[in-house]
Amino acid sequence: MKYFVFGLVAMLGLLSAPAIAQNLIVNGGFENEPNYSGSIGYSVFTGSQIPGWTVEPGTAVTMHNNTIYPFISGTYSVNTDGEGSFGNNANFYQDFASVNGQQYQLDYDWQLWTANAVPHLDVSVTDTVTSVVLYSGNFAAAAGTHHVTALFAGSGNPLRLRVRENPQSGINDNTFIVDNFAVTLASSTQLGGANSAPTLSQWAVTLLVCALAWMGVTRVRRARGSK
Repeated sequence: MKYFVFGLVAMLGLLSAPAIAQNLIVNGGFENEPNYSGSIGYSVFTGSQIPGWTVEPGTAVTMHNNTIYPFISGTYSVNTDGEGSFGNNANFYQDFASVNGQQYQLDYDWQLWTANAVPHLDVSVTDTVTSVVLYSGNFAAAAGTHHVTALFAGSGNPLRLRVRENPQSGINDNTFIVDNFAVTLASSTQLGGANSAPTLSQWAVTLLVCALAWMGVTRVRRARGSK
């Protein structure tokens, strides 16, 4: 009988435990930076030097560590001015798979360093086959640190998350810091609970365990009494 109760508790605990959302973006928080070599608080990357990301030719990405220059969280954050390398600002992207009709949640953080009127931070998700834009966020300079959450539907094609300045200043403008990019399956809360499986609260789980355990004990007692 005790094994029945223990097994029941374990099963219900697994069912009620919140699922950890898997981030479809590799190195979305820029914490895996084996090519970082900035002894003065920053390093400039091109090509495929940032794991998981591709920097467009003719542009560069500035990476701050957490010692001197502004950062958002962890050890590294990106400064989107790219030092104005090649007369351009940062323009980098990452592709990820999608399921047709699946709802996804995009999250990221951005922070203002220096107020400038020209550059805007531009973040988008685009279908790489049809070029349809599934999400677009374009932000002018605004004081503080900002967290963005948005929903979009997958198309079944590979999708591209792009981060850039648009319009760009083309110089070392020190305007935007970005970090913590994540694409996950949208939760039932974000979807308003439509077509979602019900979840159990901790109290409900406890009551259910007790009720089923009592039923099990009662059944065993009745079976023993009938022998």
